[in-house]
Amino acid sequence: MTDAEILGAQAPKHAVIYRDGDAVGMLLPITTSVWEVHCGAASAMRGKAALAAFRRLLSEFWFDHPEVQELIGVMKSEHLCARYNAARLGFERVNTSPIAWPDGTVRETADYRMKRP
Repeated sequence: MTDAEILGAQAPKHAVIYRDGDAVGMLLPITTSVWEVHCGAASAMRGKAALAAFRRLLSEFWFDHPEVQELIGVMKSEHLCARYNAARLGFERVNTSPIAWPDGTVRETADYRMKRP
């Protein structure tokens, strides 16, 4: 599978992509020290295997980008698997509120944050 197939969309040109098997991490700079993160895994790679791959991807990202101090992950609040994975990876839920997404649709959105370990 391609990165776009796993993530569900083509990554923007400024995205930094990490891949571990069928797990993909897409990271996007918001500022020099704060980046947004999206992780996805092919359907054949779920559960503990996906979480382990996501941890490796994040570890590699932190190593490669010492200037980054915080990662932000946002997801639809009803996407319980993504929220569970975020918590298992060490992200903390900061807020859940209606937010306009890039397509203009307002969705109830969960905001998770992780400080540099």
